[in-house]
Amino acid sequence: MERIIMWKPELETMPRDKLLEYQLDLFRKQMAYVYEKAPFYRKKFDEAGIRPEHIKNLYDVSKVPFTTKEELRKSQEDNPPYGDFLCIPPEEGVRVFQTTGTTGIPVRSLLSRKDWLEVYYEQFMYFMYGYGITKSDIIFIPFNYGLYLAWWGIHSSFEKAGVLVIPGGGQSSEDRIRNILEWKPTVVCGTPTYMLYLGEVAKRMGVDLSKSTVRIVITAGEPGAQVPATKKLIETIWGAKNYDDIGSTEISNFGFECICQKGTHVIESMFLAEVIDPKTGKNLDPGQEGELVLSNLCCESMPLIRWRMGDMVKFDINKCECGRTFLRLDGGIIGRVDDMFQFGGVNIFPSAIENFIREIREFSNEYQLIVPKMGSGKHIKIRIEPSSSKLSNEEMENAVKRFKEIFKFRIGLTPDIEVLKIGELPRFEGKAKRIIRE
Repeated sequence: MERIIMWKPELETMPRDKLLEYQLDLFRKQMAYVYEKAPFYRKKFDEAGIRPEHIKNLYDVSKVPFTTKEELRKSQEDNPPYGDFLCIPPEEGVRVFQTTGTTGIPVRSLLSRKDWLEVYYEQFMYFMYGYGITKSDIIFIPFNYGLYLAWWGIHSSFEKAGVLVIPGGGQSSEDRIRNILEWKPTVVCGTPTYMLYLGEVAKRMGVDLSKSTVRIVITAGEPGAQVPATKKLIETIWGAKNYDDIGSTEISNFGFECICQKGTHVIESMFLAEVIDPKTGKNLDPGQEGELVLSNLCCESMPLIRWRMGDMVKFDINKCECGRTFLRLDGGIIGRVDDMFQFGGVNIFPSAIENFIREIREFSNEYQLIVPKMGSGKHIKIRIEPSSSKLSNEEMENAVKRFKEIFKFRIGLTPDIEVLKIGELPRFEGKAKRIIRE
């Protein structure tokens, strides 16, 4: 195992009782700050009859109302362009982002100079050190730069830390492979889907990425880095370690996977994390699966209090092998609350299906999931492609049969499988859109 390095070991290894006291102090201050600066929160807290001085311990945090994406959209619609949850004058903003809008109208995010150049830098140093990246590394970012936060934070922060950054935007995938061979980066990042697709492109070009200089692949935007079969596939294709990076435009990046690869650490010195029952809103204990709720403890521009992430997670508060006491998300992001669907009385996460598909070597890395309306009499349908044109009909038939048996055993349902020609399924550079609901 590589040498473990930490950005702020005094915080990252702090005993949990001391860490919780540290978080409580920051939470109280942040709650008082947003009450003073943001009409949105002043009204919300007044209506709930809750004030910062009422928070005596972390259990009291559950008395504070949640913040939801719909509230932020409504706030920005009524008070364009940034909403009344903004805590700084607009003229103090130096950087703006917006969400992808995959689940509705995009939410805008405005950052002050302090947040963009200091707070974001601080967050990403936990990531950089957690991954074991140093100034001797070279990072290649194959990302089409725009309004989406995506890889901007890593680019800006790692650059400030002295890491050479190669911006790989505005190029074809083939050119990006050529860049990797020519510039010899040691770190590459992207969505799990795109990292697998680059492997597919490289193979067509006769390039073996496992023999390149890349030693670390950072993935974000999808659960793939914590889906065992997907992580294994990425690490095999690239001959490199695959580390998880978790964040969102609204609350920024908050979770990194350390070199021990035993779950995704939350930066608890900068975020207060809770897990709740998505239906009741009640707090759950470590080890129980529920929805992630986060509060910004350090941001000054648009800090969010008890922000419902919509991500399903499970906390592990045991000390990690790396020595960090920051809690870990066991399995990273298990899935989205709104992605989970029920079929035939079974709760299903698409990430679980992804894991089964990528265990079948005869299937390509791409797939599509068709979910019919309940009561239609139809089965779930999964569209896949062969991994090679050299596979015989018999080999594919056996692979499909084997997959159906695995699916039936692990999920409890038998899906219909549609085998398409190689290249028929869509490819994605950003977040993959694999679920089609009829």
